[in-house]
Amino acid sequence: MWSDLPEHLKERVMESLPVDCFFRFRAVCKIWNALLSSEHFNSMARNSQPFLILCPFKTQRPALIYSFFTHTWRPISLSFIPYVCPLNIGGSASGLLLVDIQTNPWFARTSPVLYVCNPLSKTCLRLPGMACVRSIMAKTIAPVGAKRDEYKVMVIGRSIRDMVFLEVYNSASKSWKFAGRIPDVVIRNESMIYSKGCLFCMIDGGMMAYNIEQGITTVVAMPTAGAHNVWPRLICCESRVIVVGAIEENYSLKGVIMWEVVFHDEKMKNYVWEEIVKMPDSLFDEFRRCSNLGWFQCGGVGDKICLRANVSTEMLVYDVSRGSWSRVFNFPADLRYVSMRYLPLEVMPNTRLS
Repeated sequence: MWSDLPEHLKERVMESLPVDCFFRFRAVCKIWNALLSSEHFNSMARNSQPFLILCPFKTQRPALIYSFFTHTWRPISLSFIPYVCPLNIGGSASGLLLVDIQTNPWFARTSPVLYVCNPLSKTCLRLPGMACVRSIMAKTIAPVGAKRDEYKVMVIGRSIRDMVFLEVYNSASKSWKFAGRIPDVVIRNESMIYSKGCLFCMIDGGMMAYNIEQGITTVVAMPTAGAHNVWPRLICCESRVIVVGAIEENYSLKGVIMWEVVFHDEKMKNYVWEEIVKMPDSLFDEFRRCSNLGWFQCGGVGDKICLRANVSTEMLVYDVSRGSWSRVFNFPADLRYVSMRYLPLEVMPNTRLS
């Protein structure tokens, strides 16, 4: 029956295969290997909905992948990465993960070792040492323009002389390049996103936006919700920079609102926060009951925003394009309290590491 199927249906079947078994299916026969390696299949995969990958923060637990096509959770091991210390996943792009390994676990942010890995092909590449940066403050990975088979790694960190620099690694040249000096600000965490030529990260007092080409830095004030406190989570939804705000009062979660920042000029001095959506009461009541002291995790995957309260086995998904909410069930109960990074993972088996 398989041999009688037209080629486009075979490719659709291949597209729905379990992502963690993807490369094993290449070994089934020559026809499967040719289909899964074809440029047409890779082009189709690039245009499909990315998977959601949940990477445990600084632990040696396996990662977790969710397919929006099959509506299933599957664990995926990262044990192929050569490490003895817990991993810190710094971002994803073009089907690759950026991994920061702390070579000296007793001293935070020292002796950084960066890997780029493909969790599907289970291959990884150790990046060369950086020229200026000696301790990492924030990092991310992004494709090079429309060339989805090339990528760049961007790192903000301190030099030996305690100055803050931006260094960029390009997979085509296989080298690091100094890309600017950054104002000495307190970056709240190492998570950083890249969108339309700019880097964004959370700092004390707001969000820092840095235009790489022009070398312009802007501190963006956070959106407000009346007299309530707003605890922001910064995510990227396709190319949109979005803040998921936890609205709190007296350490109690009162609501969840999502805003998008829109800049009106290239120098990023004029901007406005546009509200996307507020979580409806029908979903929020249960979400609040499952969040311990208002703690929840979130991330952007394609045009979807995923949120999960820490004691819940249910994940909420907001589709930005359609303006609709949905529920994802059967989150593994043993991982409820594990801190994870929510990232998109594209099926791009032919992306080269170097």
